[in-house]
Amino acid sequence: MTESAQGAGPARLEAWNVLERVRHGAGVSEALSEAGKRSLSPADRALMTQIVHGVLRNQRYLDAWLEPFLRGELDPSVRDILRMALFQIGFLDRVPTYAVVNAAVEQTKTVAPRATGMVNAILRRAPSQKPKNVSLGVEFSHPDWIVRRWQARYGLERTRHMLWVDNQVPPLTLRVNLGRIARETVLAQLQAQGVRAEASRYLPEAIRVSGPLWLEDLPAFQEGNVTVQDESAMLVTWALDPKPHERIVDLTAGLGGKTGHILEKTQGEAEVTAVDLAQNRLSLLRENIMRLGYAHHVSIVGQDSRIFSLEHPKQFGRVLLDAPCSNLGVLRRRSDARWRKQEKDLGGLATTQKALLDAAVRLLKPGGVLVYSTCSVEPEETTDVVRKVLESHSTVHIEPVQDFLPASAFQDFTQEGFLTLLPGDLGMDGFFIARLRADVREAE
Repeated sequence: MTESAQGAGPARLEAWNVLERVRHGAGVSEALSEAGKRSLSPADRALMTQIVHGVLRNQRYLDAWLEPFLRGELDPSVRDILRMALFQIGFLDRVPTYAVVNAAVEQTKTVAPRATGMVNAILRRAPSQKPKNVSLGVEFSHPDWIVRRWQARYGLERTRHMLWVDNQVPPLTLRVNLGRIARETVLAQLQAQGVRAEASRYLPEAIRVSGPLWLEDLPAFQEGNVTVQDESAMLVTWALDPKPHERIVDLTAGLGGKTGHILEKTQGEAEVTAVDLAQNRLSLLRENIMRLGYAHHVSIVGQDSRIFSLEHPKQFGRVLLDAPCSNLGVLRRRSDARWRKQEKDLGGLATTQKALLDAAVRLLKPGGVLVYSTCSVEPEETTDVVRKVLESHSTVHIEPVQDFLPASAFQDFTQEGFLTLLPGDLGMDGFFIARLRADVREAE
C-alpha cells in the first residue's frame, strides 16, 4: 500500500472498494461481508459500514451537491471518493472537515492522480454550498417513481416520513430461542458487554439493540441461541403457527432465517423442508441451521419451488412462501436496492410471485395453512397477488392473520385479514403477510 493510500485511512479505503464492487453489480451485504474479513479494527469496520450505507442511502442528494462544481464527465471512481467525503462532511461529525478533505485528496492521488487538484478544489468549496429547494426525491435520495407512487397512496406527510425512515440506520434486532435460553439472560449478557438493548414490546423472543454490537463476542450467539432478524420478519413464523410433528416446507428459503425460526418454534420436532434454487444461498442456509443446532432436523432441497410442488402435491400441513420481491419495504437495510429497481420491474416480479404462490397452494394438504409474505408493500406484489391466485383455487380462503400475532398493537395494521406494516411502523421494517387455509375437503 502506498503512503498516500495509507493517508486515506483503512475505513475509507475499504469503503471505496465496497462501493466499487456494488457499482459493478455486487450486493452491498455481500461486498461488506467480504470486506469485513480483512484485518480492520472494530472501529474501522463500523466506520466503513457507516460510510458505505450512508453514501448509498444519500447518493442522489450527494450527486446534486456535487453537480454545480463539475465540468464534463466524472470518473466513477473519483465520484465515489467525492460522495464519501461529502457524506462524512454533511452527515457525520466524528472527523473534522479538513481531515476528510485531506483523506479524500490522498486517496485520489492513488486512484486517479490527475483528478487530485479537482477533488481538492471541490471539497474546499462544496461544504458551504449544500443543495437548496430540491424535490423530495433529491432531498431523501429516492427515485422519483417511488416518491410518486407513495405520495399517491399515502399523501405527502406520510410519504416524507417513509422516505426519512429509509435513510436511517436500521436497528439491530435479535431473535432469542426461548426454548433454550431466557430473553432476560441474553439481555444480561448484552449489558455485561456494555451494549444498550431492550426487550421488544411486541414479540416475546425479540431484543432491540441500540448500541454497537460485535455478535461473535456474545455467548448466546456463539451457542446458537440468538439470530439477527427484524421483528416484522419474525411475524411471518407467528402467522404460520407451526406445530410439532407436522410436515412443513419453507419455499424460496434464502439464508434460512424463517426456517430457523420454525425449528425454534417447534424445538426441532417438526418435519421441516427448506427449498431454494440458488446453491450459494443453500450453502449459507446450511451454515446458519448448523449454528442453531438443528442440522439434523431439516431437509434442504436445491430446486425451483415450482418444480418441487409438482413432485410433492398435497403433502404439507404448513407452507411458507416468503416470496422474492422488490424489497421496497426494507430500503433502510438494503441501501442499494432503490437504485437497482425500476417501476416496470414490479410486473415481472408479480408474475413470478403468482406462479410461486400457485405452487405453494399445490403443496397444501386439505386443511393445511399457507403463509405468503413479502418485504414489499406494493399492491402488485401483495394483495393483488393473493386475490389473483385465490380466483383459481376456490377451496382456499383467507384467514385473519391478526388472530395469530403476539400483540394487540398489530390490529391497527390489519385490513381484510392481511397485515401491512409500512416502513417505520412500530419501529419495524415494511412487510406484508397473508395467511391462507385450504378447506378440509380436497384442496385444488
